[in-house]
Amino acid sequence: MELELGFRLPRDYKELVDKYGPGSYARFIHVFQPESSFPAVDIRVAPSEILETLRFVEAQGFPIPGALDSLFPVGVTDNGNYIFWRMDPRDLPEAWEMVVNEPRGDRWDFFKGDLTSFLGAVLSGAHRVPMFPGDLLEGQVGFETY
Repeated sequence: MELELGFRLPRDYKELVDKYGPGSYARFIHVFQPESSFPAVDIRVAPSEILETLRFVEAQGFPIPGALDSLFPVGVTDNGNYIFWRMDPRDLPEAWEMVVNEPRGDRWDFFKGDLTSFLGAVLSGAHRVPMFPGDLLEGQVGFETY
């Protein structure tokens, strides 16, 4: 998978998808999978379309946090927010931070930490992503497989 993508994947991501597989967190957050029968969450399929959309957004003058080639989508929400790795430095995946976009706006949220730390912080209420629903933590906040 890493050869196909052209970069090393963070260890926490590999452990997360190995343990849980495809599904949703809090019935809202979906992590892209290395192999999936659902193209919308396949890490080999979905990111290319998302990055193409970001190229269009950037060309229209909307701000992108940093260089577009440093962002790689790793998840999506039911509201259309994309969750990205900011791959900086590209060769140190354990140092990447998480970035979330606003689907119909120009706001971005930043989280210094890996994907599993991000999910833990969001699902525990320790980190609030302003573009996520205010009632996100009122329902089932665990993991549900597809």
